[in-house]
Amino acid sequence: MERRKFLTSLGKGTVFLSAGGFFLSCKNLNEKDNKMQLKHMAAIAFKRYEEVWEYNDFWKRGNTFDACLNFVLALQEKWPNDNEVLNIQHSVKKMLEKNLKFFYSYDPGSLWADDFGWWGIMALNARKFLKAVGENELADDYLKLSTDLCWEYKKNTAYDYTSDAKPVPHGCRNGDANGQSAGVKNTVTNVLLFLLSSRIYRLTLEENMPDNEKYLDLAWRQWRWFEQWFRLKEYEYLKMISPASGLVQERPMAFFEGSDYTEKTHPAWCKGWVWTGDQGMLLQALTDMLAVRDELKNWLSDKDMEPEFDKKKFENRVRGFIQIIGQGVKTALVGKTDDIFREAPFKCSFGSEHGRDYLAGRGILMRYLGNKEVKELLEVDFHENFNATLRALWETRDKANNQLQSEFTSAENDAVYIKRFEEIWGVADDVRIWETPFEKEKQMVSQSIGLDALGSALKLI
Repeated sequence: MERRKFLTSLGKGTVFLSAGGFFLSCKNLNEKDNKMQLKHMAAIAFKRYEEVWEYNDFWKRGNTFDACLNFVLALQEKWPNDNEVLNIQHSVKKMLEKNLKFFYSYDPGSLWADDFGWWGIMALNARKFLKAVGENELADDYLKLSTDLCWEYKKNTAYDYTSDAKPVPHGCRNGDANGQSAGVKNTVTNVLLFLLSSRIYRLTLEENMPDNEKYLDLAWRQWRWFEQWFRLKEYEYLKMISPASGLVQERPMAFFEGSDYTEKTHPAWCKGWVWTGDQGMLLQALTDMLAVRDELKNWLSDKDMEPEFDKKKFENRVRGFIQIIGQGVKTALVGKTDDIFREAPFKCSFGSEHGRDYLAGRGILMRYLGNKEVKELLEVDFHENFNATLRALWETRDKANNQLQSEFTSAENDAVYIKRFEEIWGVADDVRIWETPFEKEKQMVSQSIGLDALGSALKLI
């Protein structure tokens, strides 16, 4: 097997990348020892995360802790009885106790609808982790947070039950419960409602929970919203790069008289804007829909809905979207000179009024691309991209405290990437630096991107 070698400062170790996945090696060490080095690397990254995770920001706290949970669940699967991993699990349990108090310290009326999507999905992973370590009472608390609070909030206050929105009815608005802003129907709030609904529904099937059709109903509604937009090719919501590849834009826009999709604020819109995090979450939600296609067919039949529904056509359509987006990520969101996952070059993601939100997208993308069931449907090999991204994150860290950086690619390679992105996408900004005065949140978010990369690397070995 051909291997490429490079040096790190992790002890006297040398890091190797194999064609099949990531592992660390020292001279004369076998593959078992290589894996133990990766575990040690994970422990170092987690230790730094413990030092920076408690930043007082609602959505980032939910999202970055989801990165932590996916990371520790991967550790747990590889080394369930290892003392170092057990210590990490103990710390995560204490952190989850703090996070529950943090959640309830907020007035929900002041928060955006997508905030509850992030916390609802994180809460499901928190429950999975807590059940695995025997903390059943706290696990139940997190399930209630996900279903009775986060999902109900988005369903009752953000979903558009009217049928007159043009050109596509329904969907989810990213407003606040106090009603000060109706909010834009952007991708993130819609895919979060889609994914939260599909995730909860699959959990109810696994554990035979009652009263679960409401989750399938909303997942189906959200699928229909995305599918209808994707059919309207003139608006390029699913923007094609080639006949076989494309990406979902940050929000659907349709500029015609009477359209309900012209909002350019909350947050401020950039022409052509695309976000990595949206791609990862949508890939998982679509994968979920494939997994429940039999239940979906029976439910639609029982309710006398969609009489023309054809399970095979549905499956082919969903698979088609998954493969288009997977190819789009490979084509447009990785650097061809260094193979590293990148954020599309738009000022809306790197700065501006709401630019504080978006640089975590690379981690979210890796979080879902690393899931086995997603990878099997993509028909795209991302192994080298996971490897290269983790290598870059680790090499550029602050070696004094193992703080990972938000800029872990070179200016030279970034210039090549931006030029190529503009050529294939049609629009781009000359931007590569995360412009935020909030150093502590940058540390938390950057470390979480590393945990997402490590979690994916752990799944590859």
